[in-house]
Amino acid sequence: MIDPTKSERPVKPRARRTTAVAALCALAVFAKVGVAAAPALDAQLEFGVDRSNMGTQWTLGWPQEPKVSPFLAADYNKPGNFEARRIAVMDGIARVHARWFRDGFGGSDLSVDLLKLVHARGMKMLAIVGHAASDFPPGAYLSKAQSGCQWGTYPLSKINLAAYQKRIEAELAAVRAAGETVEAFEIGNELDLYCNDADNPTGAEWAKHQWKWFLSDAQVQTFVSGYAPFLAASVASIRKYFPLAQIITYGNSMPASAPLMEALATVRDSDGKITDYTRLIDGYGSHLYPTSTTTLNMVQDATDSLRYEATHYPHVRQKPIWITEWNPAGSSWWNGQPWYFQFDAHGQPGGDLNKADASSGYKAMDLAGAIRVFNHDVVEALRSSAAAPVNISLVFYYSYDSGGPSSKCDHVKYSWPTSLPSGFCIDGMIDPSTGDLLPGVAAAVAGAAH
Repeated sequence: MIDPTKSERPVKPRARRTTAVAALCALAVFAKVGVAAAPALDAQLEFGVDRSNMGTQWTLGWPQEPKVSPFLAADYNKPGNFEARRIAVMDGIARVHARWFRDGFGGSDLSVDLLKLVHARGMKMLAIVGHAASDFPPGAYLSKAQSGCQWGTYPLSKINLAAYQKRIEAELAAVRAAGETVEAFEIGNELDLYCNDADNPTGAEWAKHQWKWFLSDAQVQTFVSGYAPFLAASVASIRKYFPLAQIITYGNSMPASAPLMEALATVRDSDGKITDYTRLIDGYGSHLYPTSTTTLNMVQDATDSLRYEATHYPHVRQKPIWITEWNPAGSSWWNGQPWYFQFDAHGQPGGDLNKADASSGYKAMDLAGAIRVFNHDVVEALRSSAAAPVNISLVFYYSYDSGGPSSKCDHVKYSWPTSLPSGFCIDGMIDPSTGDLLPGVAAAVAGAAH
């Protein structure tokens, strides 16, 4: 367990050097590219699909993939079938007519191949840039026993920026050498979580405060001391190879942590100079997993979250929010609620609808209906608000093939023919037993009104 108040101790020389390097990186980028022009709030909304970890073989096994050739459980580890599965997934996503695809980034042959698959299908790539174990000095790692995190964790403030930049610049160079490009980069993934960046309070501390903002100035500065230099170094390296790429901050896992981004606009270095690190980026990442027991709950939850984030994101009229992950059912996996979409039109178990809300006029809806309402009554309503418009430019659905067995779904009865066993929850876009797109879901994800 990390003491969240450690930044109250005197600043160490290494911290001052890290801050100085970050400021130099930021100044270099400011000089080259200046500040991004303000995008129009009425610009067309774009849609994308997240299917994470396509570069690693183990993530493409049953049950997340169809148990049909080339997805047979008996031989799914064979290299030939691995590539066939990747192509099948990308072909499936292409059927959705999404404009964007999101996944992690690397310079390996698999990552370059993934870029080729994405671009060959007319999509643009949002690549997540993250730290690796090799970027940290010995002793920085906090084991599972120390941290309580399944894979352990690192404090981002202890990263060796030179090692990090050397690694990612080799990866960026490999992509450019292959004749490929990346349209946009996301700097980190959910780095407001302790298990992704140990400079943050733990999940238990957030839960103690009912997932509402509680951080002291010292805790905020602990986070900033890690993320600001990491952001500046990332931007400087990316601009060397892809100067026209858009760059956004990591997607918040919790809307309540949005003030961490606000703090990036007023970072004071050891000499007292203030740097606005948000000038380096083109937008802000956001992850939304609303509670969808009723469609009204989903609309209110997502609307409140986005409005709260917008109030804390500096220059948000010029730097839009990118919703890089969202799903109407996903939060049911971890929040202790029953599976939202398991009722019939009368609110009784034995269907694939959520519950109606008589006071709002929202009827019981299936997954596709909830997605359409989110696009129209949350995203478009906020974008077009006369009183206080919220600048949102992209929406990524998470995930293409998400689903799995759970007792939560023992009462689900799907409205289409399927050979799935009972108790199989689906919050993705396909029926995992066939690989077929779910009725209406693909069109809804891509922004169709009906």
